[in-house]
Amino acid sequence: MIDTRLWGKSNGLEKPYPLIGHLLDTAMVAGAVWDSVLAVAQREAIADALRVPVAEARRLVMFWAGLHDIGKILPQFQGMAAQDQPGACAFLSESVYAHEREHDSQARKIRHEVATNRSLPQLLAALGYPASGRPARLLLTQVAQLLGGHHGRYPEGAEARDVRDPLCGLPELGTGGWAEQRREHVAALHDVLGRPEAPVGRAMPVELAVTIAGVVIVSDWLASQEHAVSAQQAAAEAEAEAEAGADPDAERALTSPPSLLAHARRASDAAPALVADAGLGRADFRLQGFTGLFPEIDRPYPLQTSIEEALPGAVRGPGVLLVTAPPGEGKTEAALYAATVMGAASGRGGLFFALPTQATANQMYHRVVGFAERNLLDPAQVTLLHGAADLYERYAEHPLPDDGEAEPRVLSDHDDGPRGVAGISVVASRWLRSRGRGILAPIAVGTVDQILMGVLPLKRNALRHLGMSGKTVVIDEAHAYDAYTHALLLRLLVWLGAMGVPVVLLSATVTGETAAGLVESYLAGTGRASGPHGLPSPTYPGWMYVDAKTGSVTVPEKPVGSERGRALSMSVLPVTHTYDVTVADGRLAALIDELQGVTAEGGCAAVICTTVAEAQKTYEALREHYRALYGPDYGGWDDRSPDDAAGDGDAAAGPRLRLLHARFPARRRAALTEEAERWFGRTGKKGVCRPKPPRGAVLVSTQVIEQSLDLDFDVIVSDLAPMALLLQRAGRVWRHSAPGPSRPGWCDGPRLAVLAPVGGDGRLLVPAAWGDVYAPSLLQRTLELLQRQGDAPVRVPEDVQRLVDEVYDPEFASADPDALMQLDVQRLTDDMARTGLAGMVMLPSPARVDSLHQLTTSDADEDLVATRLGAETVQLLPVFDDEAGNRWLDEACTIPFPESGGSRDDRFTRAEVRTLLGHVVPLAHGPWRRACTEAHEPPDAWRNEPRLARLVLLPHRVADGGAPAGAVLGERVLTLDHSLGLVVGKIA
Repeated sequence: MIDTRLWGKSNGLEKPYPLIGHLLDTAMVAGAVWDSVLAVAQREAIADALRVPVAEARRLVMFWAGLHDIGKILPQFQGMAAQDQPGACAFLSESVYAHEREHDSQARKIRHEVATNRSLPQLLAALGYPASGRPARLLLTQVAQLLGGHHGRYPEGAEARDVRDPLCGLPELGTGGWAEQRREHVAALHDVLGRPEAPVGRAMPVELAVTIAGVVIVSDWLASQEHAVSAQQAAAEAEAEAEAGADPDAERALTSPPSLLAHARRASDAAPALVADAGLGRADFRLQGFTGLFPEIDRPYPLQTSIEEALPGAVRGPGVLLVTAPPGEGKTEAALYAATVMGAASGRGGLFFALPTQATANQMYHRVVGFAERNLLDPAQVTLLHGAADLYERYAEHPLPDDGEAEPRVLSDHDDGPRGVAGISVVASRWLRSRGRGILAPIAVGTVDQILMGVLPLKRNALRHLGMSGKTVVIDEAHAYDAYTHALLLRLLVWLGAMGVPVVLLSATVTGETAAGLVESYLAGTGRASGPHGLPSPTYPGWMYVDAKTGSVTVPEKPVGSERGRALSMSVLPVTHTYDVTVADGRLAALIDELQGVTAEGGCAAVICTTVAEAQKTYEALREHYRALYGPDYGGWDDRSPDDAAGDGDAAAGPRLRLLHARFPARRRAALTEEAERWFGRTGKKGVCRPKPPRGAVLVSTQVIEQSLDLDFDVIVSDLAPMALLLQRAGRVWRHSAPGPSRPGWCDGPRLAVLAPVGGDGRLLVPAAWGDVYAPSLLQRTLELLQRQGDAPVRVPEDVQRLVDEVYDPEFASADPDALMQLDVQRLTDDMARTGLAGMVMLPSPARVDSLHQLTTSDADEDLVATRLGAETVQLLPVFDDEAGNRWLDEACTIPFPESGGSRDDRFTRAEVRTLLGHVVPLAHGPWRRACTEAHEPPDAWRNEPRLARLVLLPHRVADGGAPAGAVLGERVLTLDHSLGLVVGKIA
């Protein structure tokens, strides 16, 4: 008989909740998750692996999910309740629960999930699960391991002796009543679920096992919510009181089969609402052509038309689509269209859109939300996933009820875009917005890091596996990563291929070799090769689709072509790396000469620098130049001046000047990005450019504007960079055609001027300030190739693939082959080291996983387990101390520094945290960090909020009439400037 005094939940409850109740609740929720979250293809794959019908597979997964906490029938765990509710543990003194190791000083501390893993193999074997053979290949040991990982880390796999007698290796499990109750709880759950038959097959493929592990974790979380447990307790008590002669102690009723069935029915009835309230589910889109999915498109681009005509007939299930085209050819819409086709054909309707940076993810979120609102058949929620997602206004402006905040609003009720079908809301729930859960949303937009973490040995990566497995994954700018991150991406594609996840890869400048490697990695996951003749070279612009089941390749029957073909001028300007305008061949002099048209007649230009420090120096030099040219009243640089308030005035002389990079406070950077989109972006229908500010405008920036941002400039001046990046940047020159006088008179064609740093001998001299941003060998190859191109224009798109491939050609004909060989060896050696490091930290391919334990445990240093090398940043919060000793969050000393939160217990509300994080500036970790002291630590009251506890304060001194004095940290001075962002200077 079930002993209902064995408790499963107690925190926040008036009295402990019986373990059997929690096991039943979790099983029923797992059934709802199976029905509402798992795609049809996922259910069928699990059923096929278990060799049972789909309905039986559902019952098995429910049964396993319910067993996740069987390890709580453990002397150590049950004794925990004595601390808060001593009466609840009085039964432990009974002889049946006597435990010989209770007072043994040698007894080990055992976590209940470890007890689950150790005790289950024998219990499942008793139900008929095959128990002979190598343990790692047995289903019962695999199930025990995935259930033992329900707190995030898979334990080590069970050994053969654990199947025979778990007490041999773990006597702390307890004998007598402990062992009996484990058997009783398993039997009771098994009976309630109709006694699902034991599968006869061996262990499931690992990609299915981790999906089930994700289902278990989610089901446990949902069933463990306080309101859900309290509702079950109240319902049980009411039912007991209503029955004549019933035991008023409701939990006692759980000892009989009828009462267990009644409890299970209540849990089953409540489960769908728990899943829906969390925001979980699937996303099903309308199957339409381009003009149906995108009503704002009058006539699709040739790339879009080609995909629309041929892709539906080629897709029969999972597969990978590679799309290569210059910026501005409609790759984003092509990817969303392809996702609807490929998702429907593969039985996976969800969507994850992965971008290279937070800024590009923010912009894409808005576009995906609009697409979802127009084309969803049923409600589905959209999340934005990256470290600062809650700072993005388009995401954070729809707050959830929390500490007095307003009820969530519906985007489609007020958004400027087309209204959603039947008013569908895509606002993400509070549950999904909690850390680590956002990837479970039916639709998600985020940085590529969010899915790359799925191939790192991180805690709870089962949630990422579950979140990825039911979606179509779109990876934008698939070429844009170093060798380390690229190796992780290749391994991710192997996992996605094994999971049967449709994948869309987008790239503007991918080499043929890289493209083949991406597709072949996906095919490797499916167990197929690319065929005896390999993959065809990618056409440009063009696309290639490869079917996961057959390996068949589909490419356009005729050249895709482009309506936006153009002749791009790419001029090389050899310059000495100086900011002195009087030096005729200096960098600044050349830059000012290139910007003469903007200065004299208006128009818009972008200046793209290699580092933040270089961008800041360039901006300051241009500002001083314009001040000298237009007088001390020149204010085009100050976004706080009255004539700039409207963003398009021309009350003063001189072009507007802005700086944009990653070292601005989060809210300030978002405002600058939105301003750039207003000034240099596109509105209205295809082909209509937004008029540029009449005074002209110059945007000085770094690489943050070269990817996925829809900006359009009359000319771009760029520091030398690898050819692929230069061509990517060139995609922001004359990006949109426009009727009428949209271009200034001085601008007779698209132009990209490249500032190439040289020494006195005229040879490339990479500035020391550039560090290792770019490999010198790629810069040398690019410079020579551009010099070889001479005055001949680059034909876009015809010449793009050739130029990108030629830079990496092993037979590259260099003017100085010996010097280039030395640089190439350095680059290749570095790439090999980065690839090797990735191999040390990333997960094995699914086919090579011997134990689930490998997926959350690594022998590598924890500091190396990251999605990008050298990307570790410190979150700085600049603060300003006035002469009176008061502390503020702004230079003007108008926003007080909060020592604690505004709630009664001094905790911070969601809105207060968001406001504080809006002032945070990221800075790469460096020697300066070692100079931080207690003065740089946040107040004690902040330590209860994880997002605030990690911040490093950056005190500034503010004196009347003077600029703030920054913080001295070691040999560096860190100063926040409104126009420049965070400036890192050296002590004079």
